[in-house]
Amino acid sequence: MRAKLSVLRACRRLLRPGGRLAFYTIFIPAGLSEAEFRRVQSLGDPPEVVAGAVPSELLRSAGFGDFEEIDVTDEYLRTAGGWYEARERHASELRLQGEAEFAESQANSKKRLGLIRAGLLRRSLFVAQRRPLGRA
Repeated sequence: MRAKLSVLRACRRLLRPGGRLAFYTIFIPAGLSEAEFRRVQSLGDPPEVVAGAVPSELLRSAGFGDFEEIDVTDEYLRTAGGWYEARERHASELRLQGEAEFAESQANSKKRLGLIRAGLLRRSLFVAQRRPLGRA
């Protein structure tokens, strides 16, 4: 988390007053039970998933007071489902790269879809603004 916080702080410093930063991220929402968190961890450690801090907390810690979160989890679910189904349709070609690898990839994708449906993985667009001069 330190690295992500450091990057956000650097971005804030680089922005002009009133400048904006926008990014998408996949994250584990706050407030999960221990069992729910273990379920998410069973997916392994996907590099694109932010664990340990909700992005809004990181933005506040980086000094962004003004930001908006736009939840795009439904779109994330549709896209992830589309990729899973496409790989299933083309399974015979994809298995040429390795039966075990294909099976593991599809199992992880199916698990990810279940986590998204259960609300245990979210995707959001965050738009943060550096406060204009004269604003606290």
